[in-house]
Amino acid sequence: MVYNTTTFSRLLLIIGCCLSTVSHVAPDEAAVKLPTNWYKAAFETRFPPIVPALPAANGWVVLYKNKADLMGEQHDDVFRPLSPALNAALSADSTENPFRARYPAFYTPTNNRKRLDCAVLGVPFELDDKPNTQEWVIAFSATQCLSDDESAKLRQGDTEPHQWVLQKAANGKYRVLAEGDGSLHVLNHQKEQGYKEIRTRLVLKRAFPRDELQCGGAEFTWRYRNQGYYLAATEIMAQDCQPLYFPELTGEAWQYAYDEYARRAKVLVEQWVQ
Repeated sequence: MVYNTTTFSRLLLIIGCCLSTVSHVAPDEAAVKLPTNWYKAAFETRFPPIVPALPAANGWVVLYKNKADLMGEQHDDVFRPLSPALNAALSADSTENPFRARYPAFYTPTNNRKRLDCAVLGVPFELDDKPNTQEWVIAFSATQCLSDDESAKLRQGDTEPHQWVLQKAANGKYRVLAEGDGSLHVLNHQKEQGYKEIRTRLVLKRAFPRDELQCGGAEFTWRYRNQGYYLAATEIMAQDCQPLYFPELTGEAWQYAYDEYARRAKVLVEQWVQ
């Protein structure tokens, strides 16, 4: 049998397109299902400099069985590229987000468009033990994505990305339940109305980039009440101030310096919370 070369080429193109369509898996469909029986879950992501020799952005989750479990069980490569629908939902006007006013730079029209073209990762998990809702931890690198300096993507990695906890209700509406920078923890030991406790971090050098103090932050504990999360506890952190401002101090001098920078950090944290 003799085939016309043009017809044969078109046939190969059609077959290739079909195979490509079948083999492509949407981000949500490729999601890894995490175990649900855990005491604490620690969500971590890493965004290396965007160069061919380095791995792509990735993330993992460490699950702790109980309070005495100090090692946990690490689940690698569970974060997946976020679907366009979920990415758009993060900044949609219809999405309820009490943190939007606290992170205004992330929600400008320009930065919304930038984020849609950036590497954004997500992993589904169970937050409220309710079958009619879906939740995700979502992360992206504001350092790489929102900077106008294109060379920054090649020079800088990011281990403290911006993170959201996004929920989709049975009626299709979305809401942001938590938002912060760096690591994010979810604890299963103290649930309110079926919702687990969430712990996020505030990184002051990102929240106040023009302030003289370029270190410190806080860990916030969020608990659920009356259809939303409220701030239940705040822990001030200033450990990263030492290498910047008092690297050689020890003993009482170190403690005095640490207390002073923690005090300055607390002022900014309280300003952010108000």
